[in-house]
Amino acid sequence: MAQGRKDELLDHDADGIQEYDNSLPRWWLYGFYFTIIFSVVYMVHYHVSGTGKLMTAEYEEEMQAAESIKKIAAANAPKKELPTSPLTDAASLKKGQEIFESTNSLCATCHRTDLGGQVGPNLTDEYWIHGCDLPTIMKNITTGFPEKGMLPYGSTNKLTDEELVQVASYILSKQGSNPPDPKPIEPERDVKCGANAGTEQNTVATTDTAIKQH
Repeated sequence: MAQGRKDELLDHDADGIQEYDNSLPRWWLYGFYFTIIFSVVYMVHYHVSGTGKLMTAEYEEEMQAAESIKKIAAANAPKKELPTSPLTDAASLKKGQEIFESTNSLCATCHRTDLGGQVGPNLTDEYWIHGCDLPTIMKNITTGFPEKGMLPYGSTNKLTDEELVQVASYILSKQGSNPPDPKPIEPERDVKCGANAGTEQNTVATTDTAIKQH
């Protein structure tokens, strides 16, 4: 219908209700034409030429990247046995705090400086996801959980064996500190610390063994 045509009342009705033969607004028509053009470009880009990556391809790439990160972690992990009991001296815990809060490790970015949890879980309560003893925490820091967003050592910046023990000990020292507004537990995921102690390792294995078990 021409835009200059006057609206006309149509000769049919529905339950006594009649309607005008209105001209569509130009903005609506242009928007409609745009969606048609966009759909053609989208189809050609993703399904005809193959220049665009579909969700499956992006997922596979991300999984390959995660595997690469795990291999890097395996190569960089400590090669000797580490302590099985946390450090308790003030100097070691202070150093562990510095590492935890450093922008070089990014621990505090996800867990907050008070360890109450933000993107990552709360590290001060008795509910954990991957184990709460010193050897397990050190292994988790070393390997990370790339599929969940945690890189090895938090940012792939490798820690020395001494630094690894210090930061893990600092984390355990904050147990029961009760920070304000902590991240809530997820009952279907989190496990009370010690509930599965019988199945956890009591000693720290070498890196190769730890990675295989992970």
